[in-house]
Amino acid sequence: MDKEQQDVLEAYEKIAVDYSNTVKSDTLDHRYIEKFLSLFKPRQKILDIGAGTGSLSAEMKENHQLDVVCVDYSKQMIDIAKREHPDLKMIQMDLRKLDFPNDRFDGIFANYSLIHTEEKDMVTSLSDISNILKSGGYVYLALQEPMTAMDKDGYYAVVYKPEVKMFINLFTEKEMTKLLTENGFIILTIERRDPKIGMEFPFHKLFITAKKK
Repeated sequence: MDKEQQDVLEAYEKIAVDYSNTVKSDTLDHRYIEKFLSLFKPRQKILDIGAGTGSLSAEMKENHQLDVVCVDYSKQMIDIAKREHPDLKMIQMDLRKLDFPNDRFDGIFANYSLIHTEEKDMVTSLSDISNILKSGGYVYLALQEPMTAMDKDGYYAVVYKPEVKMFINLFTEKEMTKLLTENGFIILTIERRDPKIGMEFPFHKLFITAKKK
């Protein structure tokens, strides 16, 4: 594990409880998430990459009757998810090495999880996502996008626990469109919103839905 990934893992271990009690990005992003979930029928298989404490996975399972598998790298996050949502399928796994059979899932949901992936690992991650996604399947990416030319990849303080800094990789629409296209995806929608001051990292929130050819 490289330094950035080790630092991210340690940061999530430190903020797991605060994250569970504080983060409400799912509410801020509800309209984008629901638009993505509307693409599926009950009992279709969804992989939630970086599921955290499992709140969104539980919503997919309970409100949309989807067959959800959750992966996260943080044992603390998984422990909270298992305690709060015992019916979820939770697996501890490196998000850069998705160990599933090819053509396994109808959809892949990556909600602010790949923002910690360096450029050199993003190509591998998207290739893995493409491999385990069925032809015609959908992927949802929520990312951090620079707001100005001064915004760069690096370590940023967690707003609700500023003593903890986390590695954030910023991706532009152009960069992600190129990467997704090269990995066999068709872009369906690209949307964004401004950050919620005092709650989120100070970057645009970029939402991309794509379909595997």
